[in-house]
Amino acid sequence: MSLWIGVARCSMRLPYAGSLKDRRHIVRSLIEGAHSRFNVSSSDLGPKDIWQQACLGFAAVGSSHAELEERLENLKKFLYQRESCGEFEVVDFVREVFSYA
Repeated sequence: MSLWIGVARCSMRLPYAGSLKDRRHIVRSLIEGAHSRFNVSSSDLGPKDIWQQACLGFAAVGSSHAELEERLENLKKFLYQRESCGEFEVVDFVREVFSYA
């Protein structure tokens, strides 16, 4: 049986975040939404001192490559759908799925 790991990184701009509190609100909302919908672990990767930028990291474990590709693709669609609300702009989204011994 193989163990598969999927990781993704999403860089974004938050043009209307006027404070660290605004930034945290947006980031927390995205992290909680991703966790509840896609069962992924996530983290705010920074930068901590710039309010109008954020980089989020996501990770998931599964039993097949296809399962994780689908989950990360759905995560990407979720982020782009939320982008249409206007709170943030996705600058970059990269993902990788690999087998672990």
